[in-house]
Amino acid sequence: MTDNIRYGCWLIDNIKFSGEDFSKCICFEGRNINLLITNYENSKNINEPFQDWIYKKVINNGMMYSGGGPLLLNSIFVITKNGYENKNASNFSLLFNLCLKLVYYQPTLVSNTSEYISDGTISMPIWEGFKSVKPSSQIEINSETFDKVLYYFDILNQLNSGHRNVFEEIYKITGINDVLIELLSLYSFIEGFWFNQKGKPNLTDSFLAMLGQDYAPGKKNRPKREAIKKVIESQNGLLRNPKLDDMRHILAHGMYKQEEDSWTKEQWDAIYQQRNLIIELVIDSLINRISKNL
Repeated sequence: MTDNIRYGCWLIDNIKFSGEDFSKCICFEGRNINLLITNYENSKNINEPFQDWIYKKVINNGMMYSGGGPLLLNSIFVITKNGYENKNASNFSLLFNLCLKLVYYQPTLVSNTSEYISDGTISMPIWEGFKSVKPSSQIEINSETFDKVLYYFDILNQLNSGHRNVFEEIYKITGINDVLIELLSLYSFIEGFWFNQKGKPNLTDSFLAMLGQDYAPGKKNRPKREAIKKVIESQNGLLRNPKLDDMRHILAHGMYKQEEDSWTKEQWDAIYQQRNLIIELVIDSLINRISKNL
C-alpha cells in the first residue's frame, strides 16, 4: 500500500441480501475504484489487509463499542478494494454515502464511512438516526439495485455539492418514522416542485407533470406513466376513492385520524407500498431532470 491512501467501508443494515458477494467499479476523477459487497460470514475470507481491517477491527471492535447501533453481524459491507486518496477524498465519501442512502432509503440504514488510511489510521462507522424498533425494509441489495447507486453517483458527481441538498431533504423525509406523515410530505413536495406556476397548485397536475416531464417523458413512455397511475389509483381505492390525489386528501385534511384504527393489513400494506413507490418516483424524476441539463 502507498502512504496515505484511503480505503472506505460502508455498513448497510435492515436490508435483504442473498449472501452472494458481488463486485462493482465506480469512477471518481478518472480513477476506477473497485467495490466489494459482502456480509459478515463472507468477510472472513477476503484478502489482507482488508480481512484484518473489516473482520477484526470494524466488526469485532464495532460490536464492543457500537453504542446501541445495529448488530454488525447482520449488516452488509460495501468496501473499496483500492484507494481513492486525493484532495477531494472527502467528497467521494460523502457523495457515495448519499447515493447509497437514496437507493437504500430508510428504514434501511447506511452508516457513515469507516476509513482505513494506509499509515495505520482507522475510523469506525457511525450510524445516524438509528432506531432499535423499525419496520423491515423491502429493498434488496443486489447487482441490479447497486447499478442505480453507480448511476446516481455519476450524475451527482458532475454537479456542485450545493445541488445535492434537495436529495438530502428527500432522504430525511424517509426517516420521519411515520408512514402517513412521510407520504403527506412527499406529496406536498411534488405539488410544489412540479407546480406550473399557473392558477392554484394542484397535486394531480403536478404529479402528472413529474411523470411526463422528468420521470418518463415522451409518447413512447405513455404506457409506463399510465401503469404508475393505475397502481396508485388502485391503492387509493382500497382506502376510499380510486383518484390519483385521494391519498393526499385523506392525509392533508385529517380524515386518516378517524379511519386509521380500522384499516386492515391489506390497506396498510398498500400505504407502505405507495410510500416506497413515491420515494423512488421523486428521486428518479429529480435525477432525470438533472441529467437532461448536464
